[in-house]
This record gives sequence, C-alpha cells and structure tokens, in this order.
Amino acid sequence: MKAVDKGLDGQIEKCMIDVSQGNTESIATLFELTYKGLYRVAFRYCRHAMTAEDLVAEIFANIEYIAGHYKAGRRAFNYLCKAIKNKYLNMIRGEKRRPLAPLNEDILATKQNIDDKVTSIALKEGLKLLDEEEYCVIYYKFYLDMTFREIAKKTDKSLGSVERTYKRAIAKLKDYT
Repeated sequence: MKAVDKGLDGQIEKCMIDVSQGNTESIATLFELTYKGLYRVAFRYCRHAMTAEDLVAEIFANIEYIAGHYKAGRRAFNYLCKAIKNKYLNMIRGEKRRPLAPLNEDILATKQNIDDKVTSIALKEGLKLLDEEEYCVIYYKFYLDMTFREIAKKTDKSLGSVERTYKRAIAKLKDYT
C-alpha cells in the first residue's frame, strides 16, 4: 500500500467521516483525492487495467458502507487500500468456486429478434459465424452495455474467459468484413 502524506490523509479522513455521516457531496472529493492511488494499488494486485478500474468502481459504489465502518484516527488511505485488497481477494475466491453454467436460454431465444433489428447485412452475416457463447458476450457487451465483470457474473464464467471470448468474437467479425 502506498503511503500518503499526513495532510492528504487528513483530507481523505475528513471526507470519509463526512460520507459516514450521510454527506454524499464528499464522495466526489474523496474520489478525486484517492482514485489514482487506489487504481495503482488495484493494478498491482490484479495486473489488469479493466479489472483494476472495476475494483475501484466497486469500492466507490459501496463507499457509504465502507465509510460507515471507518474508525477516525486510522490511516484513511490505507483503510481504502485494504478495502481494495479484500475486494480483489473476494473476486479471486469467487472465480475459483464458480461452477460452469449453461448459457442463458433467454438470450439465445432473442437471437432472432436482434437479427431483425440489425440493419447491416454484413454484420448480420458476421453474427451468424459466432457460436452461442461468443454471441451472448457480444449481446451483453453491445446491446446491454454491460462490463466484462457483469458479463462474467451473469454467465458464471471467469473474467478472463469472457474477455477471451469477446476478443475471439471480435476477431471473427473483423475477418468477415
């Protein structure tokens, strides 16, 4: 964990206390003060840019809960770094325990509806080249605007597996056009 100077840590601590007391306006200040440092810490753990961004985003999505458990007088930045570490470890543990699950039938059932909405003939033909898993990932990514992490959770696949499937599908579509 990277140490920050006492003045900056004092500002972070003030924001954490404000957020814990319900002042949601301090979240933006807290984000500005800590994002780069927390991203660097997250990247050191996972060695993947998008995963690091997701980890920091998840921390800030739950910042009111995290700030509520913060005890004044502790190193505030280190406390947030510990939250990043715990979130990463939980993610890794979850991926190890995740059973393989079949693809969602509701997505495959809507394949015809989506094909009807696609106006580009080349894209329509290219989408036919994708297997079911690739098609679902493309559907989630482009039609539902989901992150890779959300897709991984929805399909019960690992983050790496979803990213590889996405890259494979995009390569097929590029080769076709």
